[in-house]
Amino acid sequence: MRTHEMRLAGRTVTGHVVETQEDLPAFADWAGRHTEFGYDTETTSLEVYKPGFRVRAAQFSAGDQTWFLPVERHPRFAWYTTTTLRHAKQLYIHNAAFDLQVADRHLGVPLAELFPKTIDTGIISRLVDSRARKEGGPGHKLEELTEVFIDPVAAKQIKGSVGQQCKELGLKKADYFEQVSLDDEIFQMYALMDPVLAWVLAKTLLPKVPDSARHLIGYEHEIARICSDISKQGFLLDQPYTNELATRLRQEETWWQMEIEREVEKLGFIDVDEFNPNSTDNVFEALVYMGHLEFKQTPTGKPQVDDDLLEHLAEGGMYFARCIKEMRKAGKWAGTWPESFLANADEHGRCHANINTLQARTGRMSITGIPAQTLPSGDWIVRRCFLADEGHVMASIDYAAQELRMAAVLSGDERMYRAFELGEDLHQITADAAGVTRKIGKMANFLVCYGGGWKALVEQAKIPEAMARKTIAGFNKAYPGVSKLAKEMTATAGKQGYIETITGRRLYVDSARAYSAINYAIQSASRDVTARGLIKADRAGLTSFLRLPVHDEVVASLPKNQANDLAKEIGECLRTQIKGVDFVTEPEVAARSWGSLYGADH
Repeated sequence: MRTHEMRLAGRTVTGHVVETQEDLPAFADWAGRHTEFGYDTETTSLEVYKPGFRVRAAQFSAGDQTWFLPVERHPRFAWYTTTTLRHAKQLYIHNAAFDLQVADRHLGVPLAELFPKTIDTGIISRLVDSRARKEGGPGHKLEELTEVFIDPVAAKQIKGSVGQQCKELGLKKADYFEQVSLDDEIFQMYALMDPVLAWVLAKTLLPKVPDSARHLIGYEHEIARICSDISKQGFLLDQPYTNELATRLRQEETWWQMEIEREVEKLGFIDVDEFNPNSTDNVFEALVYMGHLEFKQTPTGKPQVDDDLLEHLAEGGMYFARCIKEMRKAGKWAGTWPESFLANADEHGRCHANINTLQARTGRMSITGIPAQTLPSGDWIVRRCFLADEGHVMASIDYAAQELRMAAVLSGDERMYRAFELGEDLHQITADAAGVTRKIGKMANFLVCYGGGWKALVEQAKIPEAMARKTIAGFNKAYPGVSKLAKEMTATAGKQGYIETITGRRLYVDSARAYSAINYAIQSASRDVTARGLIKADRAGLTSFLRLPVHDEVVASLPKNQANDLAKEIGECLRTQIKGVDFVTEPEVAARSWGSLYGADH
């Protein structure tokens, strides 16, 4: 057995590395004397369900003692890991959804068994302060939290050691964890410290959760478990269609690239072989040569050549700009979606979304793996890649005007309440009050809820300043309660630096952006409406049908002969009433592909 001694916050931490099966009784004796453990795993990647994924090591700690088991070397090491997980009464894990899905899929210990006795320090850190490091908060990565709350020296030395070793070995961090030897001393010390930090962070952060948010601790862990179950089930990929889409997009990329080469040849200002259509500098030079001289600046002072500019020029008849835009779009779509889906599908052709249940500073969820929140709005082409299970059809259950209803709840605005009671069109009410189209009225409604003003409306709606000012004034006239709420929340955020949501969640607001407070309050409380709906659906035994939660929508795969009834049942679980405002849902059942909800397959 190898032993390492490390320092953390003035204390010595002793790490034990199990090297052979003869070392296991010592580990078992230690583990048998404890019931609370910090826990972590080292794996070959973050793609738990991807073929070839391996668990390399498992680590347990109980304060100043920490153990490393080389799981991949022999089944007995894995057996001692699973036995200890089952023996534990309390587990402290950072970003537990990952490690518990690893335990479920690769070690045979079900999520349902481990989640109820787990404290996720990632969740707790977000209840203490939801801001990322770049937003002025302590951050939520293990090394960031260690630096702020435990020991900045350890954060740099222990957690930073792998980054330094990667540079020395010429490896990317993702490759390092797959290739590094389990006998490597730096790797062992890095791995041994992780469960210690989870243990100490749990003890340090739990008392710091504001009293108003303490009831959210169990609630957030329940949501994390439900979303882990959804991730585990996966979403069936239509591999023939996805392959065809990837091929078609790459062909389109090539065709547009050939068109660009023809246009560059016509210009004659640069050799075709030297022109890179993905280079901002090259495209900028070409546009200047063609006579376009007005460019916005990036934060670093460089000319901005983005999709908005290219679209504007293309609409004005510049074919070169259209070629650049279409080539980039085809390449981006191919790599971001169909090729990524195919690369990450499991052996059964299912993709597993990584659902971060508390990603944004407002508590909103984010999804990677199947980036449903960034898919083109209303477009079926990419969504068509996914299918309901055999004998099932796809259903969508979404909320009607969820955030506007939350604005009514928080503001108590009488006109909004009346509009919802009578089934009136809030977007048309705003439009009529301002004398603009419904489309602009709708933009204004959501902009105000997002904390935006007339300047943002000018940018998004492409309308004159006078019309934008008139529209925002129309909103304020139509719904004075919301305008009053926005002013009150801005003042509160400016005075104390944070607001508390209707659910008790504390959200810090930057002093320079205090006007965002109403957006944070509405967005966060709306997220909690969806989350509480997921909990009700889970308790009704419906989670196995769910495929993705996407903001105010839940996508489900339902048996064809029960689809309408089940969609209504899920809708009833999601539905709620707050302060007299009904948060109603609109279930929709379509054909087998996800895209059929958006017009495909008809």
